[in-house]
Amino acid sequence: MTGTTAPGSAVGPIEAFDAYTRRLVAWARDDARVLGVVLLGSGAERERIDAWSDHDIAVLATPGSVDELREDPAWLPDSAEIVAVAREWHDGFTALFADGRVLEFAVTDPAGFESFPVTRAAIVYDTGVVTPALDAARLATRLRVVAGAETAAVVLLVELLVGVGRVRRGEALSGGDVIRSEAALTLIDLLIVRTPGAAHPDGFDGRRRIEAVLPRESARLAEVLAREPEAAARGILDLAEEFLAPGWPGWPSEAVRAVRRRLGWMVAQGE
Repeated sequence: MTGTTAPGSAVGPIEAFDAYTRRLVAWARDDARVLGVVLLGSGAERERIDAWSDHDIAVLATPGSVDELREDPAWLPDSAEIVAVAREWHDGFTALFADGRVLEFAVTDPAGFESFPVTRAAIVYDTGVVTPALDAARLATRLRVVAGAETAAVVLLVELLVGVGRVRRGEALSGGDVIRSEAALTLIDLLIVRTPGAAHPDGFDGRRRIEAVLPRESARLAEVLAREPEAAARGILDLAEEFLAPGWPGWPSEAVRAVRRRLGWMVAQGE
């Protein structure tokens, strides 16, 4: 949320975000090592910027300057207020400021940027090399693949069986993760696939901003996931039957009954 302001401030989050961006661009223009600056994530979609948006940037530098800029983030505006910096596996960095602001940044040369996974991006400074590098990055980016509905339905049932089995075995953390993470995401995928005109808002994370696409279903799922693990698993299956089964000939009813029998979740007489 670099550049954002506290609630009640006279300066709104978009204005604060833009002000910090201008400071970044001003630095880039004055530093001969820098070839361009790209905003990623919410910074590339102004309608998404709010008080919780951080700056996610890629700095393109001359090849001989990349390591120098990576080693010392003193070039960042407000660098004196940084209290911690973490280097991540992909040579990206996360900076935490004293007031709780967060900034994610990567430093690379144009050739290196071509291999970056990119969906949404906005160039804010370019000496002429950023646009072709960004075009190449977009072409090379591989988005998350969602299985077809019939396959995903079976995967959901297996994930629920595995997750509940681990919980009953005593592996509460692992089983709970399978239920709340894997099975919940598979349900979201199924809801998207089975909803005409719907699409995931984020090409990498199937949960991001899903509330904007499926508000009713997302609210129900959030309530279910707040339960203890097995109750959450049963709630996920109940939601799947409520939202997906009606009018879908491909819904695996027999497999659902098998899962309910195995887990002792029978709800209808004689099943």
